[in-house]
Amino acid sequence: MSRTSKIVLTGGPSGGKTKALNMLKIKLEAYGIKVFTVTEAATGVLNSGFSGEKPSYEFQKAISLYQLEAENRAEELSKNYNAVIICDRGIMDSRVYLDDDDFIKLKNELNMNEVDMRDRYDAVFHLDSTSTDNRVIYENDDVRDETRLEAREINERSLRAWCGNPHYRFIPVCDSFKEKFDFLVKEIKSFLGIPKPLEIERKFLIKYPDTKYLLSLVCSKSEIEQSYMIGEEGKFRLRKRGENGSYIYMKTIKNMISETTREETEIRLSEDEYYNLLKNNLITGTIKKERYCLMYDGTYFEIDVFPFWKKQAYIEVELLDENCEVKFPEFIGIIREVTYDPKYKNSSLSRSIPDED
Repeated sequence: MSRTSKIVLTGGPSGGKTKALNMLKIKLEAYGIKVFTVTEAATGVLNSGFSGEKPSYEFQKAISLYQLEAENRAEELSKNYNAVIICDRGIMDSRVYLDDDDFIKLKNELNMNEVDMRDRYDAVFHLDSTSTDNRVIYENDDVRDETRLEAREINERSLRAWCGNPHYRFIPVCDSFKEKFDFLVKEIKSFLGIPKPLEIERKFLIKYPDTKYLLSLVCSKSEIEQSYMIGEEGKFRLRKRGENGSYIYMKTIKNMISETTREETEIRLSEDEYYNLLKNNLITGTIKKERYCLMYDGTYFEIDVFPFWKKQAYIEVELLDENCEVKFPEFIGIIREVTYDPKYKNSSLSRSIPDED
């Protein structure tokens, strides 16, 4: 069966998205991957003759419609391939440029919600704007006319808009664009499973967090329900994830390589496919939790809060390498690492709950 992943390059002005898009296509095709690209919709709208005011609701609406059409076209072209679609920005970037009322209006006109807009993409890579690093010269041009301060504000709003996507990664400003691009390629190869689809993860037990404070940061909350299944193909996990009644559905198959590393295959499901699998396979356990996705100092943390614990929670972080050092936010109270303790695996918690520390 052919499978296409759709990813977004986003971030503030002067992050290198457009340059990276063109280079990524060449780089990934050298690995034998079929690549389809969706170029920046704003440029397409302007080149097609948009005659309204540039910073306006109508401009953002036109960008969103153009973006959706371009993505649908790429999806149609890619459906017979194992491929990747790379988008220079995505639908959720409209949140960066609209106030709350106009964003609600746009969602209604598009008949979409925030989960639809953010999680229609399998992964999001934020290329940090050069405006955030005073060591680097920030330059605008005929198309990009924001001041350094304005560019920083756009960069921050972009971080907030996309936070909550299941695979969100931060690509920092580096000493050279080559170094930044190499960092991006390493992250994308990890996501695409080149050479293998590995998940390298560490998990820590923490003191129950101040969730209200978390949500004041670059943080998003999701509801998660996951069931552990046995079918004809063996063991797998089903996950329903979203907020306010809007969800995405995933099937995950994991093979353990070490305590921190697993070979992982994820398949996005329709709602009907999800419930059919639930109905027609054996459920060995189910767990519900709230997940707070926190982008902090360039690292994407996932904090899981469970209804059965009042004093403690989890924090998880995915790594590119088992030996990567993890630097936690100073407001997170680490109790101890539980990566290697089988009773703290979610599948174990779905059957038996250990006492709180």
